Amino acid sequence: MTRDDRGFTLVELVVVVAILSVLTLSVVLGVNRPGLARSQDWSRFATLHDSLREQAVLGRQVLGLELNATGFRRMRRIDGVWQAEGGGGDWQDPVRIERPFDPGAVVTFLPDGRSTPVTVRFGVSDGARTCKGDGWRAVECG
Repeated sequence: MTRDDRGFTLVELVVVVAILSVLTLSVVLGVNRPGLARSQDWSRFATLHDSLREQAVLGRQVLGLELNATGFRRMRRIDGVWQAEGGGGDWQDPVRIERPFDPGAVVTFLPDGRSTPVTVRFGVSDGARTCKGDGWRAVECG
């Protein structure tokens, strides 16, 4: 090879392609996708609802979930009074609490497996999902 033969080696080209691939992947994963937030809200609610229901039965205790248009909080009934337990969370998209009807009402989970019937609508228009629970079974979202 002479000094006039200039170019890149195969190793250098592979390194550049690998770096570009990693950068492209990080950009794709970092893009805010509107449908993703909605799916996380309803999924997180369904998981939390069913988890609290199971914890109430297994722990033989009364638990609660306070819902409002901006977020939720886990609650525990101590001496007849609801008290916040641990952290809560905020919704990422618009949420409408259709049932229970009172603002700030607590969805109650009893040791016998019953809970307050609940209907929550996540998102708006085409991508909206509604989660419903009749108080006897796990919540269903569709």
